[in-house]
Amino acid sequence: MTDHSKLLPRILEKLFPDQDEREAVSEILGQYGHSEFQREWDRVKMAILKLAGKSPERVRYYTLMACRDYRDVLAAAEYPKQMGHYPWIEKDPKRLAQIQKEDLQQYTDWYLGILWDGKKGTVNSEP
Repeated sequence: MTDHSKLLPRILEKLFPDQDEREAVSEILGQYGHSEFQREWDRVKMAILKLAGKSPERVRYYTLMACRDYRDVLAAAEYPKQMGHYPWIEKDPKRLAQIQKEDLQQYTDWYLGILWDGKKGTVNSEP
């Protein structure tokens, strides 16, 4: 299981190396999590960053989406193949398991690619 609370600051710093821009994006992300139904703050914020990439405007868009229903953001970020494939219709359990595995792999590849600066090797842990 991924520890989003440890990854979130590092991903945020990699996507937005400029401190002013990072602070602005952090403020936008901070809009999520104030209502009782807005759960899993770090996980949802990671999902927002995955969907938004390096665009503060898209961070704002996906943050607003998450504030309405965080499950939409999580589904799009973490389960893109499953959501496009309608897994509840899939009759072949092996195929469904493969789709789930591919979704997990693409999410892992996304954050490791950012932490590795797109290069295979050791994770860059410098601030």
